[in-house]
Amino acid sequence: MFENVTYSFYTEVLGRSAVPEDQFNLLAVENELFIKTLINDGIVKEREENGIDSAVCRMIEIDYLTEQAISGAANENGGSVASESINGYSYSYDKTAQQEAVKLNAKSAVQQKINVIKLYNDWFAGVC
Repeated sequence: MFENVTYSFYTEVLGRSAVPEDQFNLLAVENELFIKTLINDGIVKEREENGIDSAVCRMIEIDYLTEQAISGAANENGGSVASESINGYSYSYDKTAQQEAVKLNAKSAVQQKINVIKLYNDWFAGVC
């Protein structure tokens, strides 16, 4: 299990390229542990050859793209600055919308991972 969770499998077999190689390996372990728990609990069973490995590679991509979206949104909206003083005037930024978008994006990433797992494998959990 997980012998094909490699950058070459991700790029050559799956034909994907969104994740840089240095980031791929950093995100691999967390996703391997996540799906291993689902397998041990009887929730996921491999349906097709390399289904588990394919799902893990795609989950790595989801994590990477989610992190990029979150950091991009923070940078576009003034980073982490909530207020500042400019020439004696105080200016405050409303971060509520950004924080809600980050929360929704995180929930969406989990659902995307479940959908990818279901794409390559059998899913035996309740309604999801």
